[in-house]
Amino acid sequence: MSIKIRMRGKSVGGVAEIKALIKHPMESGVRMNKKTGKPFPALFIDTVTVTVNGAAAVDSQWSGAVSANPYMAIQVKANAGDEVKLVLTDNSGATGEEVLKLK
Repeated sequence: MSIKIRMRGKSVGGVAEIKALIKHPMESGVRMNKKTGKPFPALFIDTVTVTVNGAAAVDSQWSGAVSANPYMAIQVKANAGDEVKLVLTDNSGATGEEVLKLK
C-alpha cells in the first residue's frame, strides 16, 4: 500500500508554510469490529520526515492517536525555489513520499 499525500507550500520572507493532506485510515487497534467482536488491526503512520534541499527540517513520531486522513501544517526555514520533501512510513512498512518546489 502506498500512502497518498497532497502537499502545498509557499515561502514568504525565508519562512515556508507547508500544508499536507494525507490519505490513511490511521487505525489504532483498539476499535472493535461489531460483526466479529475482534479489534481492527493497528495501522497507523509512525514516522514523518520533512527535508529542505536534502537537510532534515522535521523528524517526528506519530501513533494511533492521530485521526484518519490527517492534515498537517508546519513552518520551516526555506526560500522560493527550495525543494521540500515529505516522507511517511506506517507500522506495516508502507511508505508515501511527496516533493514540492516552493514558489
